[in-house]
Amino acid sequence: MSSHISADNIKTSYLILYNVASCAGWFYALVLILSELIQNGDFATVYDRVGWPLMIVQTGAILELVHVIFGFVRSPILTTAFQVASRLFLVWGVVDIFPEVQPHWAFTTMTIAWSITEIIRYSYYAFNLAGFHIHALLWCRESILVYKSLPYSGQLNVIYYWIQVVILFVYPPGFYMLYTHMIGQRKRYLGKGKDKAQK
Repeated sequence: MSSHISADNIKTSYLILYNVASCAGWFYALVLILSELIQNGDFATVYDRVGWPLMIVQTGAILELVHVIFGFVRSPILTTAFQVASRLFLVWGVVDIFPEVQPHWAFTTMTIAWSITEIIRYSYYAFNLAGFHIHALLWCRESILVYKSLPYSGQLNVIYYWIQVVILFVYPPGFYMLYTHMIGQRKRYLGKGKDKAQK
């Protein structure tokens, strides 16, 4: 029993370390990009500053496939493999092979979007694994998913696109109201349990 608990603790500690390291890597990449833009104000030099750190941190995501294969996390293996492979294809199979695309603004905006998304995702996982549930990170993750789906919803239906835009603005106060209501309900429920125990 103790060896089983010890193995679980080792696995959890490793996953926390992985998520913290990945979050730090993406944060470093974001800082490099923003500092380069502030200093030079030009997309053309961004890749020279962030290229290798980006390749290292993105290639490290191969471990996520290993995590699924060995049962460290419960995620669909095909979905995980596709997500990792598509990113690696862009980094190694497009940007690295064709220097002509490196100065383009699309590379910079793509990397900024990846960095922000991954900082939120990895920090969310790290805090959850450590037992801290940061609800603002959950809201950020969900909002980013809605935001990233906007180009596709616009192609699907214009009305649905604007519904999603409204949801993005309504979600922060709505999430807060829902969360405080849930906490209130939980306190009332636990309070009833204490009253019964005292009787």
